[in-house]
Amino acid sequence: MTEQQPSPLFGQTLSVVNIGIDLFAETLRQQSVDVVQVQWSPPATQNEDLMHLLDSLL
Repeated sequence: MTEQQPSPLFGQTLSVVNIGIDLFAETLRQQSVDVVQVQWSPPATQNEDLMHLLDSLL
C-alpha cells in the first residue's frame, strides 16, 4: 500500500467565507484565520414552527 502525500492546499494560508452562523466565523478568528462573514438567512416560509427553529439558530 502506497502512502499518499498531503495536498499542497494544506500548506497555504486559509481564508474562509462564512455564510450564516456567526459562531463559526468567531471560532476561526480566534485561531487567526482570515474570515469574511456574510449575513444570510433562509427565505421566509409559511411554517411557523420551522421559522422559530431557524430563528433560534441565527
